[in-house]
Amino acid sequence: MQKKRRLWRALAALVCLGAVMFVALVGTVCYCAGMEREVSSSDCIIVLGARVRPDGTLSDSLRYRCEAALAAWREGLAPALIVCGAQGKDEPMPEAVAMRDWLAAQGVPQEAIVLEDASFNTEQNLKNARALMDERGWTSAIVVTSDYHLQRALWLARDAGIEASGIAAESPHTLGMWLKDRLREACSWGVYALNKVLRG
Repeated sequence: MQKKRRLWRALAALVCLGAVMFVALVGTVCYCAGMEREVSSSDCIIVLGARVRPDGTLSDSLRYRCEAALAAWREGLAPALIVCGAQGKDEPMPEAVAMRDWLAAQGVPQEAIVLEDASFNTEQNLKNARALMDERGWTSAIVVTSDYHLQRALWLARDAGIEASGIAAESPHTLGMWLKDRLREACSWGVYALNKVLRG
């Protein structure tokens, strides 16, 4: 009986420790989302994908990312944009195509927009963007994504060999989406750390 009690106490302690660590991780994600970052003029702006609605319009996350990228382009921080994202099951077109069309409608010349429409996650976004940069002799980039997502995106850009700074776009403002995005990102940080350990 005592052995069972000790086992349950140890298990409860582990669960509590895990919960505390996860809460701390979520707090770190939130802190990084609000950080002020220095942005350097670069060869291109990489805009990471997010959901396209079934009617073909940009989700709030994707629109905020495009608006931030457009502002950076208009400021002259980079002459070209790489828009990233394949077509999901519930999307009427690739995310990259939706972004290209939106940016073109705002006055960005088509020749200044490079399409990367084969990636389904952040790691693929940046690896594929790096390949497109190599083809053009580009080495530096400004990564644009949602505020809560930017820190991990910059880690993955570094892993892909991209000299990158970053711009944090707004994220959806509703409390439910705000919390969901940060909880999910905290889990992604854990997966990223585990992959780094496993890959050596």
